[in-house]
Amino acid sequence: MLSRYMKGALICAILPIAAGCSVFYGEGNPGYGEFKHGEYAQAKADFTDDINNRPNSPIAQFNMGDSYRQEGDNGKADGMFHQVAADGKTFAPDRILEVGGTNHDNITANAVACRHLHEDRQLDANCGDQMVAVVEPVAEAPPAVEAEATAPPPAVYQRKQDRN
Repeated sequence: MLSRYMKGALICAILPIAAGCSVFYGEGNPGYGEFKHGEYAQAKADFTDDINNRPNSPIAQFNMGDSYRQEGDNGKADGMFHQVAADGKTFAPDRILEVGGTNHDNITANAVACRHLHEDRQLDANCGDQMVAVVEPVAEAPPAVEAEATAPPPAVYQRKQDRN
């Protein structure tokens, strides 16, 4: 008798679209489970495969951000979270590690990424941060002209009139 997993894999091999195979091989799986169980190196390898195959996917970007954060590389993590803030505005994943699993409240990837960015004191216009604006470069001011050395006019003494 085939195991439940094998039956699912067999169904996915035969009817990949109709069977809804994302349940068995969804994006972010199995890395999500590995990350949740502390198998960070293997999770990062799976997340790297996801980001290489789907670089604009909010799930792949977010998972790589979490991997970088776990490693202590907040610079790379924030770079990924900035991408998620832009690409994941309307995307609500089924599961989020930060909320403990199932995403019952339909929290968007953007919201969680923005929270991480704010924790690191990063601003992003995609997070509604009004202080971030596109600043056009200011034209460089012409160099200052040095003042010519001029001598003051000679003093002219006028005699005061005697009052006597």
